[in-house]
Amino acid sequence: MTNEVFQIICSLCGSKLNAKISLIGQTRNCPKCHEPILIQRNVLPEPTTLITTNEPSIVPVQTGLVLGNGTHRIENLPKQLESRYRYLIVGVDRIIALWETGKGWQVNVGNGFASAKRNFSAIPDQGTFVLVELVIDSAGVPTGLNVFTISVRGALTSLFRDESEILHKVDGNGTLTKNQKNLLLNYLRQNFMYEIFAESRDLVALLSES
Repeated sequence: MTNEVFQIICSLCGSKLNAKISLIGQTRNCPKCHEPILIQRNVLPEPTTLITTNEPSIVPVQTGLVLGNGTHRIENLPKQLESRYRYLIVGVDRIIALWETGKGWQVNVGNGFASAKRNFSAIPDQGTFVLVELVIDSAGVPTGLNVFTISVRGALTSLFRDESEILHKVDGNGTLTKNQKNLLLNYLRQNFMYEIFAESRDLVALLSES
């Protein structure tokens, strides 16, 4: 199956990476140190479920984040909000807004989340935020995430208009601070039943890293 992935290790920086089986024999740059890596199945043969079919060929396993290759090209930007996934906009110290199918964008109003369309004044108009695409499999288990940066002034005001408009405000691939990882980890604990959350071991491990 061409969408199967397996794990390899960059010989220069030691980063653990996922690669599609269809890339065996080809060379790709490490997303972290940018050195060329020959994709070989015999390095680490174990497959992983962290990658879904619409994700790029190589993703750093140690962070779970989609990183660029030294340019400003944005990897894996979704064209629309996937109905099965969840999306979060995270600031420095709090989750600013949430999206899930059927509810639309909900903005943090201080004591919970409420409709962004009805609470326009609660949407910050400046700052640097990350858009987190929380990947959820067909069984409803969170399995991975993609992170993008939003730094354009007034970008979040698009939340009260078309639901997918925020995707056009993304200006780069993102990373998460330790505090932002903790915010996401708490979100998972609060929004998924224990039985489901327990199945998300890889994702929990990623968000628990310093």
